Amino acid sequence: MNIADLIEKSKGILWETTTFLGLLLAVAVLISSLFGPDVPFFGGILSNIQGVIEALGSEGLGLIIAIMIILNVWKQKS
Repeated sequence: MNIADLIEKSKGILWETTTFLGLLLAVAVLISSLFGPDVPFFGGILSNIQGVIEALGSEGLGLIIAIMIILNVWKQKS
């Protein structure tokens, strides 16, 4: 295996990991938005990213971003 194959394999692994983590974040924001802060594992996500959401403008923007990420990942699978 040469260095170019190793780089391509590493890029693929990093891309899949990034896609998975983005989807996990989007689902966490969606679940936390729908069910509130008392949901185990996902409940505190909105309080953790509250500064980012406030910096972007409206609290509803986080939900829109989560939906956009989910749709983007879903579109890539098709």
